[in-house]
Amino acid sequence: MNKFSIQCGLLLCTLNTLPVYAEMNRVYHPYVEQYERELEYGFTLRDFNNEKELLNRAGIGYAWNDKIFTEVYLLTESITHEGKQIRGYEAEIKWQLTEQGEYWADWGLLLEAGTAREISSHEISLGILWEKELTNRWVATANASAEYEYGSDIVDEFETALRAQLRYRYSVTIEPAIEFYLDDQDWAAGPALMGTVKLSGRKQMRWELGLLFGLDEGTPENTVRGGFEFEF
Repeated sequence: MNKFSIQCGLLLCTLNTLPVYAEMNRVYHPYVEQYERELEYGFTLRDFNNEKELLNRAGIGYAWNDKIFTEVYLLTESITHEGKQIRGYEAEIKWQLTEQGEYWADWGLLLEAGTAREISSHEISLGILWEKELTNRWVATANASAEYEYGSDIVDEFETALRAQLRYRYSVTIEPAIEFYLDDQDWAAGPALMGTVKLSGRKQMRWELGLLFGLDEGTPENTVRGGFEFEF
């Protein structure tokens, strides 16, 4: 079975379960690199009322051409001292709408769908991806999405989310940034660091680490998020 068949199979299996938790948990860029393959791991450590919660997500992705990128995820949840359990599955399709630098800003779309494993709770989301090079060093990125949650164990409802990032290109390996996360669950902002480590050929490792502070009483006081992407 070749890589195309494997990726199609994983994506179809996920979508056939009517894939929760499709809200954007990081800031997405609107770009797709043709035939790129990706292995990804991301985590979010939340501290809410002195109770820590660790959320993990592992994914595999593939760019079918210079416009379409697909990825499927396994989501796990770990409460302190309680070990890990499977939380759900997620699939996403990213579509690069414009060529980089073609217009005053770069645009893309992100379609996400997810499902929980233990309960009947599903979500589908459509997001707009926007990025603008302000100067040779400063880059602004924003994601805006509309989400619909449904299932027999939850109240069906529409939600909206906004993610934004202002990044400074200090070097390829280190780029400091300020991030904002605004949705129906969390209002948070804070600093982040990210970068790219070039390996042999097309291989490279992207990393990011951020510290978010809650802006209202309903958001955890501190949230640490991070991720690694191995691209080849």
